[in-house]
Amino acid sequence: MSLSLIYYDIVTYTILLCTFLCIMVIYYLFEVSNLYNSNLLLSNEWNILELLWTVIPTVLVSILCVLNLSFIYFDSELEAEELIKVIGRQWYWSYDDSFNGFYDSYYSDVLTYNVDNPMVLHFNKTTRILVSSSDVIHSFSVPDLGLKMDGIPGRINHLSYLPDRVGVFVGYCSELCGVGHSFMPICIEVVKN
Repeated sequence: MSLSLIYYDIVTYTILLCTFLCIMVIYYLFEVSNLYNSNLLLSNEWNILELLWTVIPTVLVSILCVLNLSFIYFDSELEAEELIKVIGRQWYWSYDDSFNGFYDSYYSDVLTYNVDNPMVLHFNKTTRILVSSSDVIHSFSVPDLGLKMDGIPGRINHLSYLPDRVGVFVGYCSELCGVGHSFMPICIEVVKN
């Protein structure tokens, strides 16, 4: 079972539990009000205020949970036009895509963008990026594109990305991964077809 499905199950369970608790509290309030001839709930304005500041946040949190679930569901079911595999290694990145095949990207002093082989994304094509590591924890981070995903040995993390600008974007490994950590730049080149 994938990690997103487990997360989906946990959030669904939490929503059901919160709904059950809210229904039980409301039922208890009505039972208590019937016991005391409805004098308990409306005896003064403070009870209405307390009810409102309990109900309104509950409704807002429920809406956020539903939006979160729909985002997770649609992210896991999103059709990607391209697939790129990223593997963090000490101290370089390896990529596998349909554009260049499998290649390594090393630090380079000579080139303007500090790597010899940049990762290539196509403009306006949905891309699923799978990130992992072969040795220690790395973090694939390109702040200008809003990308950040940890590469953990034995685990594959994924994200879907739709490049909306053309250009060359530079990032770095943002997880301390050893002596050569500062020599792990990331360069992503977004090109039009």
